[in-house]
Amino acid sequence: MMMTIAVILALIGGFYWATFLNKEAKDERGAQIQGKASSVVLMIFIIGFTVITISNLFSPFTNAQFQNALSLCFSLVIITNALSIMYYKKRI
Repeated sequence: MMMTIAVILALIGGFYWATFLNKEAKDERGAQIQGKASSVVLMIFIIGFTVITISNLFSPFTNAQFQNALSLCFSLVIITNALSIMYYKKRI
């Protein structure tokens, strides 16, 4: 259930990101928004991957659990990207 929600939100976030790239990312303001959002996403990715790696060291995952953890991490990255773009669009 949680995986389904994460995938749906990731699809919405990916659509929002693609729409932003097509409409607004071509000018200087759009590039600035995209750069700031990317820095936030990079930190979320590093934190998520570190948490998965450390959790796997202490309690080894099965293949299905590892696949779910990576899918949730990447969904979180896409959702964070869309939310960061929304945030910086209002601030810049």
